[in-house]
Amino acid sequence: MKSYRFLIILMIIGSFIQISGCTHEKPKVGILMHSYENARWTKDKDYLIDNLTKAGAEIMLEVADNDQQKQIEQAQSMIKNGAQVLIVVPINQDKAAPIVEMAHEANVKVIAYDRLINGCKLDYYITANSTHIGELQAAYLTSLKPKGKYALICGSKYDDNSMKLFLGQMNILQPFMEKGDIQLVYSEFTEDWSPAEGALHANRLFDQNQDSITAIITGSDAIADGVLTILKEKGLDGKVMLAAQDAELDNVKAIISGVQTCDILKPLKEMASTTALLAVSLALEKPIKLKFSNESNGKALVKSILIDATVVNRNNIENTVIASGFHSAADLNK
Repeated sequence: MKSYRFLIILMIIGSFIQISGCTHEKPKVGILMHSYENARWTKDKDYLIDNLTKAGAEIMLEVADNDQQKQIEQAQSMIKNGAQVLIVVPINQDKAAPIVEMAHEANVKVIAYDRLINGCKLDYYITANSTHIGELQAAYLTSLKPKGKYALICGSKYDDNSMKLFLGQMNILQPFMEKGDIQLVYSEFTEDWSPAEGALHANRLFDQNQDSITAIITGSDAIADGVLTILKEKGLDGKVMLAAQDAELDNVKAIISGVQTCDILKPLKEMASTTALLAVSLALEKPIKLKFSNESNGKALVKSILIDATVVNRNNIENTVIASGFHSAADLNK
């Protein structure tokens, strides 16, 4: 009888150990990056890994080199290898829905990071507030020159953020246009976020407008780099106001030297920490203590977090870029 009771006790203890072991398994989180074409994406990746590691997650990481089919295959592999949550920066927001659909078939949640995934029942979306960023860009330039000829070289037409940037820019520019103080002489979306696209559209802008241009607002620092190349060729660098976003090192240096007017410091650290918190909570099926708004992706209202960014100009670099640790004073002075 005693041996039977002892056996029962051992079985209970064994069951408890097994259950405890399950609850302490590491959450498995997959990160699908589109590419590292700009330095900011390396920062995003590093911040995500750092936050997930601190939260005790097991991390799977893949980069698709801007190949959407490759990214879909990478997602499939992660799901097969036990990923509980996927964090995805899609290459083409209109063609990444299969990732979400595959994930849901395996009961895996998907967080779109900085780029929305359209046409599916996406779970979550975390990004900078692109409409606000567009407003910051236009508001800063119009505070300097509220009259003149403005041009918009927007971001990729395959990224929903580009339209939101455009809407924010137009929120500020429209009243000036209605008064006749500002003429919008060029407004085009690009094929991608590259310097080559920036140069292409800058050339088109100047081919179509022989008169002086007051300001150019671009969708990213990479696009601004291409624009700046053309401005230098024409001897207009520092004479035409230029705005961008991402606060890349060379672009902040360009602000210091006076050839770029302003930039946008995106809240990458906050985006990454929020995304990591959400991912781990989902993997462990813990309550989520975050406040969400809703963003439409054409098929569903997606629980979203939009975080405000900060304008960077020549006068506040120390209090923004350096104070945040995004770049060091030593790097900026090299």
